[in-house]
Amino acid sequence: MKNPHSNHRSKGFTLIELLVVITIIAVLAAMSFAGVNAAIRKARTTEGKVAASAVSTAVNNFYSEYSRLPDLSNEVKTDTGEGVELLRILLAQEGSGDDVENTRGINFLSVKEGKGRRGGLYYGSGNSNQVQGLYDPFGKPYTVVLNTEYEDVLNFQMGGRTYNLRGQQVAIYSPGADGELGTVDDITSFQR
Repeated sequence: MKNPHSNHRSKGFTLIELLVVITIIAVLAAMSFAGVNAAIRKARTTEGKVAASAVSTAVNNFYSEYSRLPDLSNEVKTDTGEGVELLRILLAQEGSGDDVENTRGINFLSVKEGKGRRGGLYYGSGNSNQVQGLYDPFGKPYTVVLNTEYEDVLNFQMGGRTYNLRGQQVAIYSPGADGELGTVDDITSFQR
């Protein structure tokens, strides 16, 4: 007489088979998350470069319209003092008075509004309709270098390196994802 259970394998998975499958799924998930994070970082960097180029274009259009640059320091940050004033000039948000730079009230700058202090123009909290700053997608302000001396070459330092941009009126940069200037992920409006 045959034992009904002797040659019969139970249907289902062993514990080792389940552990192998779970391990494979975990490895594949980890690889895909790394790829997704890299793609997101690259997309944000591209978004930051678009904003930097938009500011560069706005300053150049201001220069073409008025045959001069805004009367500001040669290097400003887009989250404080003169940098915010530059944004207001380019957005035609200066107000009125004798010291208005953009006398024709032309909106030269087209940049999206960010989410808080990330990825675009920041208008602050409350009912403020005036810009309070411009930030890259990683939450860092841009630095705007203006050729206030009207030289043939725009000279400036960024991340321990000297740049000489021939025929340029403006250069814009931010430190990018890692927060450090002079690294490969810097966001710039110019070729490095």
